[in-house]
Amino acid sequence: MAIPRILKITLLGSVMSSGMAMLQGRRQTGAYGPGINCTAHWLYGDKAAHMDRTGGRVTLVGLATNTAATMFWAWLYDRALGRQPGLMRRLAVTAALGPVAYMVDYKATPKRFTPGWELVMSPRRMALVYLSMVLGMALGSRRADTGAARP
Repeated sequence: MAIPRILKITLLGSVMSSGMAMLQGRRQTGAYGPGINCTAHWLYGDKAAHMDRTGGRVTLVGLATNTAATMFWAWLYDRALGRQPGLMRRLAVTAALGPVAYMVDYKATPKRFTPGWELVMSPRRMALVYLSMVLGMALGSRRADTGAARP
C-alpha cells in the first residue's frame, strides 16, 4: 500500500522540525525537552517551555501539536506544488514556505497558539527549525513523487 504524498511530506517535515527544535532547545537551554515541550504551551501554558525532561504528556502534546501544524503546512505546500511541479515551481514554492509559515505562525496567530519556540530559543535558532521543516517537506514531496513513478 502506497503512503499518500501528503503523509510523506508531513512525516519528514515533522521529524526534521521536531528533531531540530529539540537540538536547538538543547543548545539554548542545556536540555532537549524545552525545544519540543514549548509547543504544548497552548494547553499547559508557558511553564511547558521550562520543562527540561522529554517524555510524558507535555512532550507527547508538543510532538502531536508540531505534527498537526506540519500537516497543515504540508497540505498547503502540496496544493501549491500541484500534481507534477516543474523545477522552478518547486523551488519557488519551497523557498516561500518557511517565511510564509513564520509570518502566519507569529504575526497572524494568537500568541497562545503560536509554536512557542520564542519562549525557548533565539530567532536564529527558530529559523533553523523552520528551515528543517521546509527541507523535510521538500524531501518528503520528492520521495513521494519518485515513489509514485515506480511501477
